[in-house]
Amino acid sequence: MKKVLVLGANGLLGQSLIRRFKEEYDLYASSLEPEAMFDYTEIPYYQRDLTVRYDTADLMQEIKPDVIINTAAMTDVDLCEVEREAAWKINVKAVENILEACRSLNPVIVQISADYVFDGNNAPYSESDPMNPLNYYGRSKMSAENIIRNSSFEYIIARTQVVYGTGRKVRKNFVTWVVDALRNNQKIRVVNDQKGTPTYVHDLSEGIYKLMNYNEFGLYHISGSESISRYDFALKIAETFNLNADLIEEISSAELRQAALRPTNSSFTQNKFINRARWQTHGIAEGLKLLKTELEQNG
Repeated sequence: MKKVLVLGANGLLGQSLIRRFKEEYDLYASSLEPEAMFDYTEIPYYQRDLTVRYDTADLMQEIKPDVIINTAAMTDVDLCEVEREAAWKINVKAVENILEACRSLNPVIVQISADYVFDGNNAPYSESDPMNPLNYYGRSKMSAENIIRNSSFEYIIARTQVVYGTGRKVRKNFVTWVVDALRNNQKIRVVNDQKGTPTYVHDLSEGIYKLMNYNEFGLYHISGSESISRYDFALKIAETFNLNADLIEEISSAELRQAALRPTNSSFTQNKFINRARWQTHGIAEGLKLLKTELEQNG
């Protein structure tokens, strides 16, 4: 049975990957927090800081994984713009540490990347389109991609975007933020000029699982199957969860004054992924319904 190490295991995607992979792989988990946030106590958990070389080297030598799935990242786009040194350490230097630490082990590397490697001027984007990030987060993800592509490892780079879902003690994502705010009768402001293809987290995990099982290495776009603006997505969320859409105020990105520039349209095409994975992700209505069911089941 292959050993799979999930890095950033306490995050939304990390928890989803553990749920998907636990039955068929010898699974190990690591994150920054002292304790595991996921429910599966049988899975060995290691507290490690990937920005520290000896922490990373010690982890790799103890586990000797066949596959490393790196979901650990600084994903707050505005914070990355302000705290650039921290963003580089987590999003780039940690990747260098991982590759250096496991050179003698030669595992498959699965790296999560993002739509923000693009400038938004030529959507929908395929894997062959040139990168041109507008913000520091995007530049850090582009650099991590280049490091992996120039290495000697077999790899899967999974670019994704607007990932939503639920997990134990995970930070809010766009959907859970909208749901929580509207349930509490709070008004929210949502931009109408940023467009993308939102991704249900379990679809992303399933996509990675299928590519791994088929040994389909390389760069892939894995996201939901439909493109939508953030504002229209918020309206769909309100509709699915039977919440008051009148609380959603439509604004422009200029009015929001975010620290980091965002691409106006970073939507993906997924022909390569669909062909290689022999499977397709859910659309917006289906993904939101699946999340609603999951939240109801979790109480």
